[in-house]
Amino acid sequence: MENSKEPIFDEAIREMLNSLKDEDQMTEKQRRILESAIKLFAEKGFHGSSTSEIARDAGVAEGTIFRHFKTKKDLLYALIAPMLIKFASPLILKDVKRIMDADLPADKIIENLYRNRLELVRQNWPRMRIIIQEAQFHPEIMDALLTNVAEKARGLADLFVRQRIEKGEFRDLPVEHILRAIFSALLGHLFFTRAFPDEFNEQNEEENIKSMVDILLYGIKKQ
Repeated sequence: MENSKEPIFDEAIREMLNSLKDEDQMTEKQRRILESAIKLFAEKGFHGSSTSEIARDAGVAEGTIFRHFKTKKDLLYALIAPMLIKFASPLILKDVKRIMDADLPADKIIENLYRNRLELVRQNWPRMRIIIQEAQFHPEIMDALLTNVAEKARGLADLFVRQRIEKGEFRDLPVEHILRAIFSALLGHLFFTRAFPDEFNEQNEEENIKSMVDILLYGIKKQ
């Protein structure tokens, strides 16, 4: 299993805050407010976190939050949208490009991609949960997610599939159909690991990944 030195979303948050601080765009109190907000949003969700809790965790008066951010909604957008747009998306996609550019058979590349993405989710789930939850209710976050992550990932995957069709590794099917199958298998696995955690553990994950790729490429019908 691949391990990074620091969870991607933690790194993105740190880089965002450091960047703003370096540019004198953020006071120390604003920094503490944002750090406390993301911790509480991750633990309780946006609607379950109160400004009084954020203020208490940050060590500031609640009124201080509203001097820097007009509403709790502004606090959410100030935290998540810039992080996603400026910092998280290149970190998320860096490994995808590296894996897909490797000179390996398609099955090994997909295995490596699944392995890497599952580790990404495992390391960053509290932060990712914020985005997944709040994107359903805030179009600004959904737009940022689609524009900066989904569309760019789609472009990388599209190129990979076209190259593998040209090499004869994949059948000459519509590219979007192949992409849908590849990503659906991964999303299905993520759903089942969350819904039925007793059936999955890190010890059998390697076997699960190989099985997913085998079924993806060769189907379930007995030959």
